[in-house]
Order: sequence, then structure tokens, then C-alpha cells
Amino acid sequence: MTIEKKDLEKIIQDIQVGNSVAENDFLLDDARVDTPIFLDVWNDKYDIIPGRKGAGKTAMFKILSSLSDFILRDRRIVILTGVDTAGEPVFNEFKNDFDKFSEDDFENFWKLYFVALIYNDFIKNDKFEAGLSNCASEIFDFKKKCEQVGIPEIPAIQDKKQIIKWILNRFPAIKKVKTSTVADIQNPTLIVQSLELEFKDKEPLRKSANTQPPLYVKYIGQSIGKILNKSNYGIWIILDRLDEVFSRYSSTEFNGLRGLLKAYKSFDLGSENKFRIKIFLRDDIKFFLTDAKIYKKFFGKRHIPPLSAATHIFSRESQTLSWSIDEIEQLILNRLLLSIDLLEYLGITRRENNLSKDAIKDTVSQTLRIKKKRSEYWDKIFPKKIQSTDSLKWIFTRLSDSNGIVTPRSVIDLLEASLMHLKKKALIDFEDQSHIFTQDSLKEGMDIASKYKLERDIYNEFPREQQNIKKLTDGKPKLSRKDLKELYGDDWESVLESLKRIGILKYIKSSNLYSVVFLYRPGLGIIYKY
Repeated sequence: MTIEKKDLEKIIQDIQVGNSVAENDFLLDDARVDTPIFLDVWNDKYDIIPGRKGAGKTAMFKILSSLSDFILRDRRIVILTGVDTAGEPVFNEFKNDFDKFSEDDFENFWKLYFVALIYNDFIKNDKFEAGLSNCASEIFDFKKKCEQVGIPEIPAIQDKKQIIKWILNRFPAIKKVKTSTVADIQNPTLIVQSLELEFKDKEPLRKSANTQPPLYVKYIGQSIGKILNKSNYGIWIILDRLDEVFSRYSSTEFNGLRGLLKAYKSFDLGSENKFRIKIFLRDDIKFFLTDAKIYKKFFGKRHIPPLSAATHIFSRESQTLSWSIDEIEQLILNRLLLSIDLLEYLGITRRENNLSKDAIKDTVSQTLRIKKKRSEYWDKIFPKKIQSTDSLKWIFTRLSDSNGIVTPRSVIDLLEASLMHLKKKALIDFEDQSHIFTQDSLKEGMDIASKYKLERDIYNEFPREQQNIKKLTDGKPKLSRKDLKELYGDDWESVLESLKRIGILKYIKSSNLYSVVFLYRPGLGIIYKY
């Protein structure tokens, strides 16, 4: 089927693929793909969701935030964002304070921060006044227990900067940390340690200007649990972009995020099913917090301290976010088929001409869950093959790292660059085509996606590996052990393991060589044939 130039140009100009950065993605909700992991998070199966940069963590976080009113109406769950959807640079303003914190200090900081969020954004929020009207005695008890440990009445809604500043101003009065040990109810063989600060001064805050810091203690949490039980509300505190809260691979980040994981498990409301903390965490950060080899790489001869009850902490962890080839196909078509002109070309609006625009969108969304229909649309939009490879498989394999992970961010970058190629061509050398996207446009899109993957993701994710990665520039696509030793010296085996873990090098058993995967070759200037 031939597409005439005038129709092709109209379609190309109408197509929008969104933005590869979730915070700026205006198509995120309309074009979302309900992956199994997202649905399991939605259904409260998982609390910790690890994944690579660009794999969809922030997209999930943002979708949950955007659907907070629906979740509240449908399930009476209140969504509180512990770190804002665009990252929370306010944490960086207190770097000097956080640099002095131990892992135990951070556990208590996070607990108190959660109490303050619940107090500030739930109990003091007018939005929930009617729903909490039957909880006057429980709220009074909560405030009384807060006052007993130095948490004063909050006079008005505060922003996160005010909350953090208020907490940190009281931390210097800490005397010491004490540990209480309790058996886990669901697993009596598992011992969980709960940390609490001991006060220097027992006087309430309102009676003394030099008293102890406020502190989360178990009975404060239980008083919140009573409010939730009485009001029939649930609370999810969701956290994302934690890699931007503290300096990367620093001792402060290690202590801060380990303290968060411990607080996640020990923050007890006595009402587990009414309260969740959901953490979207980069998988490399998780390894940094738990893997002895990676820890040693950044902290020399220091030994990684044990993470108490690690098995219990990660008992509600999802698999690392990854996308199958079918999900990538859905992702691409969900975005492209938001174009009315493209729908007209596919004949969809003519078949559904009695439906509204939103109804057509819903119909298309359901239709794209059928593999046969996706293939039908795909073959009208993309060439069937690129060289000798099926075009969908070509896109998927070219965007896969050595661990087999394809991120939505790279897919959107490829589509956006491909569209730009087509728009430029329309101005200088336009002609009728058999498909919307051409082989040349997709190849150029691949080059741009590769460059962006390196510069925007990998070099920022792994700053200490940047020099070793750049040594591959303009080099061979495949390297022997001898090549690697010449390139990296006596430490080549350690570098190799890092590059494999990052996803850049893949071992090819048949040739006994290490290949730079296709995803990174254009960005590194490695010449190869498509």
C-alpha cells in the first residue's frame, strides 16, 4: 500500500510520541501500558520496585500520583508523596546536616519524616476533615503522644523544606541510639531490630527551648493506626528519585538509603494492611546498599555492615523492571495511535465514526491487547523487515543492553529521532512511501537513542565508570581478554565485571569474545554494519 506525499506529511506532523523523561511526558497516562508489575503494585503486592534509569519507575510513581483521587474514591487509600514527582532538591539544601548522620540517625529521621507527612498532609489536611470527623478522640491521643516526645502541634500545612528543617533543628540534642528487639509476628524465627533515640531532656518541647529532639516511637505509630482503623482510610507513602536526594555513591547516600530501608520495615502502625511505604529504587543503588563487592569498590577496605532482617525487608520486592518485546510493541503503538490522522490512515475512525474521541481511544487501547491486531497495524506503519530481521525484533534487540533490558526511555528517544528524520526529509527530498517509518529513519533514530542512553543515563548513573566506558570509544565491537587487559591493565577483570553489570559488554560463548552490545555502539563511535 502506497502512502501519498500529502497524506504522509499530514500524518508525520500529527504524530506525537511524548517525552522520554517521565516528569515531562504529556502522553504518560493516555499511552500507558499496564505491565504485570504495575498491576501488582496497583494491587498492593509489592512495596520495593527496582529498575534501571528509564525503565519506568518514575512513570509508575507519577501515574500513582495522578490517580490519587481515583484511588481515594475507589479504595479509600490516601497517596502521600515523600519525594516530589520532579525529584526533591530541597533535600540537597541540608547536605551538611545529612553528612553527619549515621545509618541509625537516618532510620529515625525517616520515621519522623513519615510521621510529619501523615500529620501534615493527612490529619491536618482539610480534604480529609469530613472523613476523620469520627476520630476526634484518636486524633487527640495521637497529638498527645506526639507532644510527649517533643513533636508540637502543627499550626498549618507546611512544605517539605519546613518539615525537614524542623526535624534537623532538633537532632543535635540526641543523646544516643537505643535498640529494641522484637520477634516478627508472621515469622517468629525472624528477629527485627527497631531503633529509637534516647532523650537528653524529658520535658515537653513547649516548656523548654533546649529539649530533646522529636522522635518516632512505637506508640505514636500505633495511635496513627487507630485513626486509620476508625476512619477506614489507608495510606501509601510513595518515594522515587532517591538517587537525587543524596550525592551518588557517597557514605551519606549509603547511610541515608539503608536507614530508609530499615525505617520501611520498622515503621510500625500496628495496622499493616492500612499502611504501606512504596519505594521505587534504581537497581544499581540496591546493589550498592547490599552487595559487598560493590560496596568495597567505593569504600576500599571497609567492610559492609550487615543489613538487619534484609530478607524480611525485601520480602515485598518486585522483579527488576523489564519489558518484553510484546510490551514494547504495545508501548509504541499506544503512543502512535493517539494520532487522529494515523487512525484515519489505518481506517479506524471510519469504522468507529459514531464514537467520541475518548471512546475511540478506549476502543483502540483494548484492541491493542490483541497480538493479531497489533501486528496488522504494525505492518502498515513500519517496514516488515530491516535488512533480514523483523522490524519489531530489530528495534527490540538494538535497544537491549547486555542484560536483555530495554527501557521505554530509549524506545521513545528512537521514535522521536526517527520522526525528526522524516520531517527533515519532507522538506528536501520527499516522495511517496509504503510505510510511515522508513529503514533510514529508524537507523538514525537508533544512533540518537544510543547517544542519549550514554550521555543522559549511563554517564550520570555510573560517574565513576565513565572513564572506563569512554575507553571503548572508536574501538572494536568485539574484544578478547587480551584486548581488555591492554585497555584496562591489571584491573581488567574487575572493570569487565562492572561493564557487564552496567549492560555494555556481553560474553559471546561461540567466539569466546566480549561484544559491545548494539545499543552502545553508535554512541561510542564504534563502526559496524546495520
